[in-house]
Amino acid sequence: MTRDKKRRGLLVLLYALLTVCWMVQHPGMAAATNSDFEVSSTTERDERLKSFETVTERLYNVMQQGDTSAAHQEMDQLIRTLEGLSFRGVTSVDGIHALAECIMDTRETINRVKLSPEAWVETSARLRLAVNSLTHKRDALWQQYYKVMSSSLQDMGKARSAGNRTGFKEALQSLQANYEMIRPAALIQRDAADVNKFESWLSYMERLGGDASWDEAALKGAIDQGGPLLQELFGRKGHEPVFLPIIGIRSPWYWSALIGGWIMLALTYTAMRKYQAEQDVSPVQRPK
Repeated sequence: MTRDKKRRGLLVLLYALLTVCWMVQHPGMAAATNSDFEVSSTTERDERLKSFETVTERLYNVMQQGDTSAAHQEMDQLIRTLEGLSFRGVTSVDGIHALAECIMDTRETINRVKLSPEAWVETSARLRLAVNSLTHKRDALWQQYYKVMSSSLQDMGKARSAGNRTGFKEALQSLQANYEMIRPAALIQRDAADVNKFESWLSYMERLGGDASWDEAALKGAIDQGGPLLQELFGRKGHEPVFLPIIGIRSPWYWSALIGGWIMLALTYTAMRKYQAEQDVSPVQRPK
């Protein structure tokens, strides 16, 4: 009980620290009109964020190796880099809360008397993804999980069609595990509503899949909803072009001509069908 209270106290303290850092501005910034000052402030913040990421990378490496002494040192350094670091404009309050939880989970894992290699690997990887998402808006590491999560979703559909409960459960557990890994990073970059929708869908899938007798229609419908929700979570477009340049052909004129040819062919075919229809249909006589 005491341990839980201590953890909650540390979490509240760190959350308050990060929230203040996010909200606080330099003295006079609200009224400042000097663009040089604002650029300097932003540059300094970006440099500190990079330093924060560098320390996180070192912590990740030593935790993957199970180096207890080095992990304690790097975690202390990570906490020090947070002092006075502003997250204003970088993420939302939900993102800050997710980052705070991530840091505290990692710190608690390091401080456990009994070392758990699996927990060290998971918590350090989750923290690494979260911090990386602060400094990489377009090519963040957590985005690489889209393919494997999409594959798990497809496996769920195949297992449902085959009536394979074991396969369905394993695919769902894989999807859930990967979601838990990217959740803090997703909250840092994405709208909390998108994350909450996917999380609610996961809970619904777990309930449907755990029923003694499957509701096939409901289960199929829920799996079909998973694809769009996953795309929304990762910020992917729902309908991306299926005709992409083939590797090795670099001229855009080739593809412009080819696509233009397809369009002209479609228009010609439509015109021919319309002409044939007009020849076959007799005019309707108006009633006298």
